[in-house]
Amino acid sequence: MDITHTTLPKSRVRYTVTIPETEVAEFFTEAVATLAAKTKLPGFRPGKAPADVVRARLDVDELREEAYSLATRVAWQKIAQDSPVLPIEDPAVEVEAFSEGSAGTLTFAFDVRPAVTLGDWKKIKSGSVSVESVGDTEVNDVIESLRRAHAKTLVKVGAAEKGDKVEVSFAGSIGGVRKDKLTAQKFGLILGAGAVVPGFEDHVIGAKRGEKKAFSIPFPADHFDKELAGQNIDFALTIDEVFQLVLPEKDASFAETFGHKTFDELYAAVKEDLIRHKEDEAKVQRKAKWLAEFDKIVKTEVPESLVKSEVARSQEAWQAFLQERQLNPKDWLEKRGTTIEKMVEDWTKAAESSVRIGLGLAEVAKELGRELTSDEDYQTMLDELVDQSK
Repeated sequence: MDITHTTLPKSRVRYTVTIPETEVAEFFTEAVATLAAKTKLPGFRPGKAPADVVRARLDVDELREEAYSLATRVAWQKIAQDSPVLPIEDPAVEVEAFSEGSAGTLTFAFDVRPAVTLGDWKKIKSGSVSVESVGDTEVNDVIESLRRAHAKTLVKVGAAEKGDKVEVSFAGSIGGVRKDKLTAQKFGLILGAGAVVPGFEDHVIGAKRGEKKAFSIPFPADHFDKELAGQNIDFALTIDEVFQLVLPEKDASFAETFGHKTFDELYAAVKEDLIRHKEDEAKVQRKAKWLAEFDKIVKTEVPESLVKSEVARSQEAWQAFLQERQLNPKDWLEKRGTTIEKMVEDWTKAAESSVRIGLGLAEVAKELGRELTSDEDYQTMLDELVDQSK
């Protein structure tokens, strides 16, 4: 066997294996012996029939396939043993020529871990991200949200007011064409919470149970649904129920709902949680800034196989997201004014950056003498690098 090596773009290599006619013949002989052990012939014990008798009974394509498989295994063993680089994927094998009575040629192509050159990553500065203080207004907003979530409801005979909860059924249409996505039955809504399109609540406030309304409101030009953005929507609405919300008192009993002995403890816990959340956001921003700068100083070829794997993971995650929420992919894409091709393009760019950063961090780990055996190890090292770059 004669093996030659060619370096291809994007950290890919190709090995061409030339097999002399005599060696091809040996693989066919071995293939006959292998298949003979599996072939039952009348009058002979398994594996004891003469080779010429066995050959006469074998399918030509089956024999060639077995000989080719044997040759491939031997060739790959030699490549793996002698190659200075290791594959990061299974090789793509092609048969250029392999027939009994002539020389054979096989090719093996695969991606390898590329060489990586790093700039001075120690000079990267993530800087400091200011963490805004948490004021009483923010804490009280959370407290009020918790109170509403645990409020009791009393049926109300009078007109709906801000702070009340209502159930409404409605159907929306554009130019006389009804839209299912603008239609709902017994839709729960707390008036004044701002959970719906501006102007919608104005037509509910002051209405009583059983009252019907017909009105039109313009949807914002920047609405996420491109079909509805900037459109004038006609609504036919019925007030199904009106409830008065009875909020729990801000006392020890309310605090105990969340595992605290006093309301002051609950208040302090909410404030601490908001502070922690802002600090976590600041860390995320600093890490993103550091990674963006690090990406710029990593010089390497990005193996296509690694990029494809990352893109596949992104697509699987997106499909799982849609499936969990029972969303139609076509509708989801149309609402956002994009296509699957554009998303794949974006995923590919992100994957190239992610792979490049991963290869660069592996080089940093070598410099530091760190052994990274899991994703958690990478994240721990990355957090340390970002903390040191202030």
